[in-house]
Amino acid sequence: MPEQKWVTLPDGRKVPLNKPKRRGAPAVLAVGTAVVLGASGGLGGIAAVSGSAGGSTAVSAAESAVVRNIHSHLSKAKRTARQGNSQRAWQQLRMRKGPERHENAVECVTFTFGQVQEFFLTTPCQSLERWQYPITDGAGSTMLVAVSKVTMRQASQARQFRRLIDEHGTGDIHPIAPIVPFTGHHYDSKPAGRSVIVAEAEPLTGNPSEAVLQATAEAATAITS
Repeated sequence: MPEQKWVTLPDGRKVPLNKPKRRGAPAVLAVGTAVVLGASGGLGGIAAVSGSAGGSTAVSAAESAVVRNIHSHLSKAKRTARQGNSQRAWQQLRMRKGPERHENAVECVTFTFGQVQEFFLTTPCQSLERWQYPITDGAGSTMLVAVSKVTMRQASQARQFRRLIDEHGTGDIHPIAPIVPFTGHHYDSKPAGRSVIVAEAEPLTGNPSEAVLQATAEAATAITS
């Protein structure tokens, strides 16, 4: 096993320096197994079953309706989210948002890996905000959504970061709870001044299509402030 490398942060803390690896490589892989999380983490006590590591390429009539609803009502949902009601925003997309976990951090090195982590070693972020929650669509499938908002000190640094993380295989931001593997294949990003919002979606139950997973990730960036 290769020797673990460590780096010392400006505040004196030491964190592991992970080598670049495939984007979204899982820390925990639960396939076909119930994962039950208590009050201390995860989905607020929901039993989540990962039935697929990716998502079906076939799109049923019900799933086509899910994608149409997202695209048709996204502008309204964005306005609702700006008013501070993300739960209602998802309802306007004909989707149901489950219990949310939310964490803040003042640095990004600890919570990233690969070239993304190396970027933050030389270009520290100002703050990192992370969300994680399940979303159930109208076809009955449930997906796990991970959203991150990275704020840099300069807008130019935010643009550099976005170019890097948008490229598959350059590393990623760790989810709050790695219940399922995040592959980076159902991904979206959005610039917001000195901030960049990124979102990923993966199946929890059912077999949502690639189109539904991608539309869900795009909706997550759109309605995150």
